[in-house]
Order: sequence, then structure tokens, then C-alpha cells
Amino acid sequence: MLFKKRGLFREAQESKYLPNVFLALIIALGFLIAGSIIGGIFGGILSFFVTNEALKLLISLVFGFIFTSILVFVWVRYVEKRSIASIGLKKEGALIKFFTGFIIGFILFAVVILILFISGSVEVNQASTYKIGASALGSILIVLPGWIVQSSTEEILSRGWLMNVIGAKYNAALGLFVSSILFGLLHLANNEVSILAIINIVLVGLLFGLYVIKTEDLWGACGMHAAWNWAQGNIFGLEVSGSSVNAGSLMDLELKGSTLFTGGKFGPEAGIATTIVLTLGIIILLILVRKDDHNEK
Repeated sequence: MLFKKRGLFREAQESKYLPNVFLALIIALGFLIAGSIIGGIFGGILSFFVTNEALKLLISLVFGFIFTSILVFVWVRYVEKRSIASIGLKKEGALIKFFTGFIIGFILFAVVILILFISGSVEVNQASTYKIGASALGSILIVLPGWIVQSSTEEILSRGWLMNVIGAKYNAALGLFVSSILFGLLHLANNEVSILAIINIVLVGLLFGLYVIKTEDLWGACGMHAAWNWAQGNIFGLEVSGSSVNAGSLMDLELKGSTLFTGGKFGPEAGIATTIVLTLGIIILLILVRKDDHNEK
């Protein structure tokens, strides 16, 4: 057995209904599609009256994802008959756990940038087409809640619900791998996507999933994910999973050289520099999780 069933897996076992792996995937996609449709309607109406790019991005991120979270909450509470806290959202220490994860996520992506900088694979764009630096601080802060909602929703769906439901019904490793693979495949339609981009996003899923297993809560992973995306788009001014974020950034960096190493137009998530950081993070977490399992004997 790769991992023991503990923490959130045990809490998921209290569910009154645990779908099989195939049905769980269909339900997860249903949450995502239905939530996107509902949010798209409300967000589209609201965006019609907004011209500020930062506010438009905020609306898109919040309304594009928040209804998916709500659908997961309703399912867990009224179909599975268990508390929302059981998916890893306990109130105790929530802010500290989230902030700790946020710092870790920011550092991880900063290490990717450091590798790119040392290798001469990134430079500052001197002809930025949007606000950067001090003049962009307001926009940078405005969009942060949007990244928190977007990232937390993906964590709630993938790691909070899907991973733990499959892990509870079968085994923890299957829950981790299936949720991570789905997480990667959901990005197949993104702009400039590549095989390495999908592999890296699967690795991101494994990293966040292992962090959830290690900490036995979801708050930290939500923070890691939010910081990772926010740093890419609004601190370093790079593409986030193939999408350009033109709502303001602290810096405006440009990738250069081998797209295999840098990720090219998809952004660093499609490059080997990111693969290196994610792989090291996964190895460290695997060691820590296995150590916890051994100490539990």
C-alpha cells in the first residue's frame, strides 16, 4: 500500500454515498460544467457593465468557478450527508494554514523563475502593453480574491472531493492519481497546450494532493494554488496555463530560448524548469507522507 487511509480519506468513508471511480469522474465533470454555465450567465451580465481590466478578470475568476464550489458543498451536505469541514475545510487555524500554503506556493514558483533567470531564459519586457510596477499595485490586489476563488474551487473539486471520495472507496493512491490526471486533462483545451504542459499540470495535482494528505486539510493547498497562479500572472507577468493576464503586474517578464525548457507561450508550466521544481517538491512530500505512515504503525 503506497499510502495509508487517514485524515480526509477516513472522513470521506463516513459518507452515505460513495460513487465508483467512473461515476465520480462524471459527477465531478457535472459540477464543473454546471457551475461554469451558471457562473458564465451571471458573470457575463456583470462584466457587460465593467470596463476596468482588473475588475473584469476578478468577475471572470469568481463567477467562473464559485458555483462549482457551491454545487460540491450541496452534494457533500445533502447527498453524502457529511459536513463541509470533512473535505478539509475545518475552521480551526484556517487562515494560518491558507497563508502557510500561500507562502509555499509563491516560493515554489519563485524558484522556477530563479532557474529561468540563472539559465538566461527570461528577460524584462521593456515595451509592456499594460500597467506594471507601482502603478499596477491596485489591480494586482483587486484580482487576488479572484485567484483565491478560482484556485480554491479547483482544490475543492479535485483534492477536497474527488481524491478523497475515490481514496475512501478504493485506496488513497488511486484517489491521488485519478484526481491529478483529471486535473491535467481539464487543461487540454487551453491555448498553446503541449504534452509537457499536461504532464506538469498532472505533477501540480500530485504535489497539491500530497500536501493535502500530509497536512490532512485543504486550506494549505488552496493557498499554494492561489499563490502559484497569482505569482505567474500578476507578479511576474507571465501566461497562466496558456492565458495572458493583462490586468496589471508587478513585473512583465518574457521567456526566451528553448520552449521545451521555458514553456513558451503556454507559460512556465509547460517547461522543464517547472518539471524540475515540481518533481523535487513531490519527492520531498512523498518522503514526509511515508514517514508519517511509518510513525502511525
